[in-house]
Amino acid sequence: MRPPLYRCHNTTSVEKGNSATMGGVLFSAGLLGNLLALGLLARSGLGSCPPRPPPSVFYVLVCGLTVTDLLGKSLVSPFVLAAYAQNRSLWGLAPASGSSLCQAFAFFMSFFGLASTLQLLAMALECWLSLGHPFFYRRHFTLRRGALVAPVVGAFCLAFCALPLAGFGKFVQYCPGTWCFIQMVHEERSLSVLGYSVLYASLMALLVLAIVLCNLSAMRNLYAMHRRLRRRPRSGPRDRAEPGADEREAAAQPLEELDHLLLLALMTVLFTMCSLPLIAFPPGIPAETSGSG
Repeated sequence: MRPPLYRCHNTTSVEKGNSATMGGVLFSAGLLGNLLALGLLARSGLGSCPPRPPPSVFYVLVCGLTVTDLLGKSLVSPFVLAAYAQNRSLWGLAPASGSSLCQAFAFFMSFFGLASTLQLLAMALECWLSLGHPFFYRRHFTLRRGALVAPVVGAFCLAFCALPLAGFGKFVQYCPGTWCFIQMVHEERSLSVLGYSVLYASLMALLVLAIVLCNLSAMRNLYAMHRRLRRRPRSGPRDRAEPGADEREAAAQPLEELDHLLLLALMTVLFTMCSLPLIAFPPGIPAETSGSG
């Protein structure tokens, strides 16, 4: 008899040999990091002397990503820690509800993973366009449109990640029984299960690739801007008397964009590392080995 592809798909207890220590440390570090980031963002946005300049589009996008990531950790991690604390799987935590808790957990996992990646792509596009296509950026990227990114991304992810709840695709419990996610393989080769898993994994892979390409292009533009500034002829003593506001702003812009790019590169590396298991283990390979909660 062939062993089941998902041996923990309906277990009611946590598989032996697993500890909540790593999950607790990661949750605490992520929660502390998000709260610290929100504090720094609030301070930078409210701490300037009046008249306060309007926040940048990048600032709004960073706020949206931070809030999204904080909500995701706050909704998902407590269930993992509760499962470890009670030695019960997600199925065992609420036996009366059947698989409802597992379904909700998997929905949150897929929703916040996709939403965070899409918002990271919006930040990468903003950085790339502001450096490489400044006229197009100033004409089309407004603060109001930047504030619409999070609601639009949320609506799309809500519709896309709810498809398994409507029958296209399926959620399943993974070992050690503390997390649920999209089912990647199916014994009967169900077209809906395989189709949705391929669609989700392909979308994540394309998003990560687009983010990396945007960051590389932004780095190239930033390097070209740095070379142009170095090739400028040096001013005489009379010209160096007092730089105007436009000159100070032009000199400060590359440094500000460099800060944005470094932050974006760091977040890209982290999100890519988190997405690699899903991308590296496509449907058709048992996903039990791709990670654990």
